[in-house]
Amino acid sequence: MKGKSSLFDCFKNVAAGSINFMPNDNSGLFAKYIARRPDIDPNGVLDVIAHGNADYMQIQNGDELVLFNAKDVAKIIRRKDGYKKAKAIRLFSCNTGSTEFGFAQNLANALGKPVYAPNMTIHANIRGTYWISDNGKYGEFIKFIPGGHHNGK
Repeated sequence: MKGKSSLFDCFKNVAAGSINFMPNDNSGLFAKYIARRPDIDPNGVLDVIAHGNADYMQIQNGDELVLFNAKDVAKIIRRKDGYKKAKAIRLFSCNTGSTEFGFAQNLANALGKPVYAPNMTIHANIRGTYWISDNGKYGEFIKFIPGGHHNGK
């Protein structure tokens, strides 16, 4: 996306420390539950909550979910309160860290900050406890460093 877009305007009033790109209806229960997590803004990390996969993040725009690549998500994140002070970005967005050179790595490169992303599906319960797992196997947050290399956990 080039230039200014009214699409970016719908993300103006998000609180610092956490950016939520998920819908506010029943399909957004994950967002409601993850907002109760005990570790909001751990050591200056900016959290981003959204649907995602290895290559894209889905962002709610009015009544539709729109797929964004890492470069476009970086443009949106840079406009948020709390971004400049953030030491790193943590994605609460399924599978965004599942590939070595996918969404999370591209976001780290675009932002110039480390990005922590789940390598599988991320879940949350009503108390805000979250975990990463798929098909009975547990996953983890992977740290992606600007410049094209991730360093595991």
